[in-house]
Amino acid sequence: MKKKIAILLASVLLGTSLCAVGAFADNKKYDVDKTYEITGYDKKTSSGGVFVYPNNTDKTRVIGSSEYNFRYSKVLIFDKNGVLIEAGGDLLANENGVNGSPQLTVKVPAGGFLVAFNSGAPAGLTQCYNTVMEGAMLYNATMSVIYPAYGEYNKTTNKLRIAYDNPVEPSEDAVKFMFVGNSTTYFNGIPIKFKGLCAAAGIEVVVDYCTNGSAFLHEFADASHERGKKFRNMLNAKEYDYVVLQDAAGAGYNDMEKSVNTMLSLIKQNGATPLLYMRYSNDLDPETRVDSFYKHYLNYSRLSAKFGIDYSPVADAFLKCIETHPEINLFADDGGHHSWEGSYLAACTWLYSYLGVDPRGNAYTANLPAATATALQNIAYEIAKNGYPYPAGDISKTVIDGVTYDNLSLNKPYTSSGDVYSDERWTDTGDDGKPLGKFTNGYDAMGVAGDSGECGCYKGREVSITIDLGKLSKVKRICADLYGNTGWGIPSTKDGSLKVAFSADGKSFTDAVAVSDSTTQTSGNWERRDFVITFADMPEARYVRLDYSIDGNFLWASEMSVYGISEESGDTDISQPDEESEVPDVSEQPEVSEVPDVSEEASDVSAENSVTSEDESVPASQESKPAVSDEPSEEPDGKNNTGVIVACSAVAVCVVAAACVLVFNKKKNK
Repeated sequence: MKKKIAILLASVLLGTSLCAVGAFADNKKYDVDKTYEITGYDKKTSSGGVFVYPNNTDKTRVIGSSEYNFRYSKVLIFDKNGVLIEAGGDLLANENGVNGSPQLTVKVPAGGFLVAFNSGAPAGLTQCYNTVMEGAMLYNATMSVIYPAYGEYNKTTNKLRIAYDNPVEPSEDAVKFMFVGNSTTYFNGIPIKFKGLCAAAGIEVVVDYCTNGSAFLHEFADASHERGKKFRNMLNAKEYDYVVLQDAAGAGYNDMEKSVNTMLSLIKQNGATPLLYMRYSNDLDPETRVDSFYKHYLNYSRLSAKFGIDYSPVADAFLKCIETHPEINLFADDGGHHSWEGSYLAACTWLYSYLGVDPRGNAYTANLPAATATALQNIAYEIAKNGYPYPAGDISKTVIDGVTYDNLSLNKPYTSSGDVYSDERWTDTGDDGKPLGKFTNGYDAMGVAGDSGECGCYKGREVSITIDLGKLSKVKRICADLYGNTGWGIPSTKDGSLKVAFSADGKSFTDAVAVSDSTTQTSGNWERRDFVITFADMPEARYVRLDYSIDGNFLWASEMSVYGISEESGDTDISQPDEESEVPDVSEQPEVSEVPDVSEEASDVSAENSVTSEDESVPASQESKPAVSDEPSEEPDGKNNTGVIVACSAVAVCVVAAACVLVFNKKKNK
């Protein structure tokens, strides 16, 4: 029997938990109501003290993290009505972005105040902090909270008063979410804002975190890994309605596919519906950002299509916002994680993608300016409904001189004469020794940077890729790419060349007469050269061989497309050539003794982004390989500063004019 989400009158469903303003004046009795001695105002924090930072102006007050020694302090921020709106701490004052995820400033709203305390402070303050965080993870930052807690201070008596009620058990109708991923999920409280949006829409949501800084999905998929054990324990302990998966920025598609495939069986055993959260990139360079975001689009859209899982296109929403509202800053001080605005945009996108609820006009605005919240709601709705128009488009067809030709090589098998490249992120060789199909899967890495998992590599100065079209066909055009990066040890494309040969039987090949045209793009050390070979006489072939000559030892490429027309009476047998065929056999993998030197490029990426990555770090077995990332590190100096605490739930809600009950069916059978 399917559970149902009852959307009731907001005032009835949320009750007194949303009647925050003027709570003290109403003489309401709270479960926890404590008064603390204030140590000082606008002073640096010190052990055991309780410090208050008022904002008696009509403008937002910005406080520097290092100015008042918030490095080892917890902070609680209240608005002008005494409502707690933000919490966090351990604000690492590190302006160069090397260590962790520094938040350089804290903002106190007009008429509001900030409370800071550290070790040795009264235990009641820590208890309040843990309660309002509601299990949310946090690292060197603050985040918006929605748990109903209130505060006031009296400068005459030097007293601080904080009050709130203890948590209550969720109702049977609560929709239970588990979020699996890393800081791209938990940073700045996206799940908290998601709960706030849901509450304002009349939907009770419970959020659990299976997240760790710098985590990859393959760690959660691994039953022997501590994160894999945590994932399984949580599924065994509780039934969920939805489990949302998000991988690290450096994860390649093949690794993601294996991880998701393993995790899906566990999720289905739990009875939950799996979902995907398409993470964003932090690349703001107008020349490369579309390519950077497109990599994530490719990974998550492919997973969605393969496994039939819905995804939330947060990357697309970020890209749209950057283009249409450049005045809205989506990124935190570290340049890698999302800002308050970014987390709200992500949460709005989740709301529509996961629950089908329109975020436009939602009363919960996370204390953002009305115009900003409205813009973010509109973007989330538009992108979640219609997607982002990436310029790569559909490469399944091409139009030449007004005639449409099919991509005959799409998803067709091929063999390679090159030696196996071992790095899982960029290899094109599966465990069975056969090509993974990256070169004909229809997913062009598109970008100038070849760090996308859509790129594949074979070793060798002369490498032939032989594609079996499945039947005799007339070939009009061949498109292929080649990447270079001398910083990674990948040869420059300028000295590379491509020739084409055709065969009807896979044994006897004839060289093509056409001369290829090519264009080259560069970005940093990366080069991408695109070959386009067009034939006037449309030669017939079933097998198309692309012979690459490279001035180095690595063929690094993404997509090879053969456009033309299949013969109606052609052979429809798509089996591989027989043993006597000239098509190379790569079933035996040679020992890999050489890998590109990528240390220089990794350094370049770090310098360009002013952010180092641990979230997207290379697995231990591949430490000599590059770790190209768009996320900052989350564990500086070997110290674990993760605050596992508890999240927040309270929201200013509009009173619904008519008493109606809308029923929304969840996607889960119990």
